[in-house]
Amino acid sequence: MKYLFLLSVALFTLGCKTAKESAHQTPEISRLKITASLGEINIPSDPIEITAVRVEGNTMFIDMNYTGGCEEHTFSVVGSEMISKSLPPIRSVQLIHAAKGDKCKKIVEETLIVDISKLAYKQEQGSTIFLLVNALKNRIEYTFE
Repeated sequence: MKYLFLLSVALFTLGCKTAKESAHQTPEISRLKITASLGEINIPSDPIEITAVRVEGNTMFIDMNYTGGCEEHTFSVVGSEMISKSLPPIRSVQLIHAAKGDKCKKIVEETLIVDISKLAYKQEQGSTIFLLVNALKNRIEYTFE
């Protein structure tokens, strides 16, 4: 009985230590690379939170988070073929998230690295367009390089 009590205390202590260590770990941020395309943008998407978007050259970086962690999720970026007639023009863009039925509740943080060359107004150096990603308030200026 004494050994059972000591074993229980030892397991409880080890379990607490693991919980404390995991509470202080920061989430790992992974990076995924994809290429944007033109097409239909009213496609159903699983929930996702976009925390930041920036463009460098012909590449867009989308910082995002979502719940999951048990299955591999896939992402795509699709730009509307229709653009506004403003100067510079505006193109609506949708980030599509497929969770594949993942029911886990871990918050996953990722940076999506997107080749946005196909979203350019014209495939000419200096051609500028505004991208409206997932109807965010701020438009992203993109100049083709």
